[in-house]
Amino acid sequence: MDPAEARHLFPLVEHYIHMNHAGVSPMSQRVRAAIEQVVDASMNRPYRDHWAQDEADRVRELVARLINASADSIALTRSTAHGMSLLAQGLDWNAGDNVVGATGEYPANVYPWMALEARGVELRQARPVDGRITPEDVLTLVDARTRVVALSHVEFWNGFRLNLDAIGAECRRLGIVFAVDVMQSVGALKVDIDRMRIDFCAAGAGKWLMGPPGIGFCFCAPALLDRVRPVIVGSGSVATPDSYFDYDLTLAPGARRFEESVVSLLDTAALGAALELLLDVGTEVVEKRVLDLAARLAEGLAGVGCELLEPWPRARAESSGIVSFRKPGISAAAVLRDLSAARVIARTHRDFVRLSPHFYNTEEEVDRVLDVLSPERVSP
Repeated sequence: MDPAEARHLFPLVEHYIHMNHAGVSPMSQRVRAAIEQVVDASMNRPYRDHWAQDEADRVRELVARLINASADSIALTRSTAHGMSLLAQGLDWNAGDNVVGATGEYPANVYPWMALEARGVELRQARPVDGRITPEDVLTLVDARTRVVALSHVEFWNGFRLNLDAIGAECRRLGIVFAVDVMQSVGALKVDIDRMRIDFCAAGAGKWLMGPPGIGFCFCAPALLDRVRPVIVGSGSVATPDSYFDYDLTLAPGARRFEESVVSLLDTAALGAALELLLDVGTEVVEKRVLDLAARLAEGLAGVGCELLEPWPRARAESSGIVSFRKPGISAAAVLRDLSAARVIARTHRDFVRLSPHFYNTEEEVDRVLDVLSPERVSP
């Protein structure tokens, strides 16, 4: 599907310029149709046996296609934090172990590791230098007691994309679990689990995947699976979920063991429709559009006197769909107010504004945003 054709599936574009996909995305007409089909069937036809499970199986296959993984390695979750907590709480820790992360990470990839302090596990955090987190910054914190390296593929605040290939290769060599928050990349950038040597990753659906908030997924590599104990267990976790009277706690052979119960059918259908749209457009097409629009936006922001958050300039391999900036002498709240008045949807964090276009945005929309931010337009 051509991006221009896909754009017509988003009614919001008729009234707004949505550049907050790093926050929450609008839903497409396909997603709405999928939800309505479930509601209609639930109201007017008898419930089909295994309906929810069949839909979950289909969505796991779609996620697997998106990230180059096996569907057996995918579990459906509520959020990034849910997925990361499954790993953090499921591993067998010893006092004195440590996890290596970074400052500036979104809390979903911080609190699950901080919560291990009571078990004697230390969280070490690399600090960005000029906005960058390099493999060297991370790996210098690794020692013989490091069990997990937990990082974001893209940092939510400045949009910096980490070199996962290099970090993943070294973690694999050292036998350290490499866990990645892909919330700010999957759906916008190509995520290749195999190439990046990711052992575990998690994301929610409400941002770049353009699905509903409240559902997500995690990936767990087969070699890691038996090392992660499910901390919540139900009939969905076991190999024979329909054996209601012959109790057998043999866990499901794949990552489905982390799904203790039926996942919301409405949310699952909606996520499936969102994933199908992204796959119809194509991951390479989506990534190129996102990076091209973000580059146009960043160059234009610099041209109208905005101060881009470091690292800037940055290589394409360091870039993402996120462009954050300040307008010297004008508060972020004032900038957001003027953007909102022009029907541009953006987001502030601390003292800066964050913009994040997706593949269906246009060059004309970028130029409109830049016009709103021109020196004579933004009020103090």
